[in-house]
Amino acid sequence: QPLGTPHRAMMRRSRVAALALVVLFAVAGATAQGEVVTLTDATFEHATQASSGQTTGVFFVKFYAPWCGHCRAMAATWSELAAELDGTGVVIADLDATQNPATTDRFNAHVKGFPTLLLFRDKKVFKHAGARDLESLKRFATVSYVDSTGHDVPPPPGAFATYFSVFTKTLAVIIIDTHQAFQGAMATASKDFGSVSGGWRERGVGGFTATAKTAAAASPRMYGTAMLLVCVVGICFAILLALVTAPTRKHATGDKKND
Repeated sequence: QPLGTPHRAMMRRSRVAALALVVLFAVAGATAQGEVVTLTDATFEHATQASSGQTTGVFFVKFYAPWCGHCRAMAATWSELAAELDGTGVVIADLDATQNPATTDRFNAHVKGFPTLLLFRDKKVFKHAGARDLESLKRFATVSYVDSTGHDVPPPPGAFATYFSVFTKTLAVIIIDTHQAFQGAMATASKDFGSVSGGWRERGVGGFTATAKTAAAASPRMYGTAMLLVCVVGICFAILLALVTAPTRKHATGDKKND
């Protein structure tokens, strides 16, 4: 066997492996082309470089909320736009505003409702305010954005601003969920009150007791929570009343006289 043959064989295998990697990355890139990119608080600035030169390309970002009917209605058009602009240097992306409060607050001067479409181009941010059909969106992203006002891109939020955004978002969710739960509980209580009142009028104490038991069995968690709250409030009130009405001990102010 000639000298150097193992070395040449190793080099051939290395070239084949390198070619395979290139093909693999090319296939992976091809599958990602024309797709909508999902952005988050953690990835937004790194992906878009919105405030640091926008060297990663032009980004057309949709700020949306999952419960928004208009956002759901344009989802298919947004995906078609990504395919239409594939290879043009314009990246189509979206960001769930309900789950990414820091970025949403960062652009609160523009994000006033959903969906909000912001184009990051020429080191500026442009807000789309026209029609949302495919051709209008494509024309805005490539040509007609120059007819709208470009605004400076606000800097990325600091740690305190990020924590504050997350805190206020969490607090808002708690308030909304509590309000909805309260509304549901009041509707159930109103209905049950009508049933219990009807039972009292029709069958007296027996009807009152039967309908009350039925209502409690149908909503045990709600009425159990209500009873717990009543007990807690009652205990707190009793403690407060005891503290207010408790007699105070008077201390002698004079010195004891010695016999």
